[in-house]
Amino acid sequence: MLPVDGSEGSARAATVAFEVAELTQSKVFVIHVVPTSLVEQFAYISETKYDELLKKYNNKGHWLLKGYKEAAEEYGLEIETILEEGLPSERIIRSARKHEVDLIVVGAQGASGQKRAGMGSTTERVVLGAHCTVIVAK
Repeated sequence: MLPVDGSEGSARAATVAFEVAELTQSKVFVIHVVPTSLVEQFAYISETKYDELLKKYNNKGHWLLKGYKEAAEEYGLEIETILEEGLPSERIIRSARKHEVDLIVVGAQGASGQKRAGMGSTTERVVLGAHCTVIVAK
C-alpha cells in the first residue's frame, strides 16, 4: 500500500513501492485520504461551505491518484486507487487491514510538515498502528 498526499515524501515512497511491487509482482493499492478536520478548519476560516470545500479536496485527490496510477502503469503494475475521507493515519491503517496488504511504503514526511522523532505525525501513527511491515522512505 502506498499512501500519497502530494508531498515530495510520498513521491519518494512511490519510487520504492513501485520497485518493490515490480520485483515481487505485487498489486499496489494507492490511497489518498482527504483530512476532513483540515477541511472543516479551512471552511470555517474562509467562510466557504464545508461541502463545497470537501468536493474540491476530493477532486484534488482524484487528480493525484490518477497521476500515481499512470506512473505505476509505466512499471507494468496492477494498481487500485482508494480515496477516503477522515483522519489519514486511521484510514490508512484500516484500509491496509481491509485489503490484507503485507507492506505499507510511506514517506518520512508528508504535506502537513508536522515532525516527531524525525518523521511526520501521520507516518509515526501508521508505523505504530499498522498490522504489517512499514517501510519509511526518506
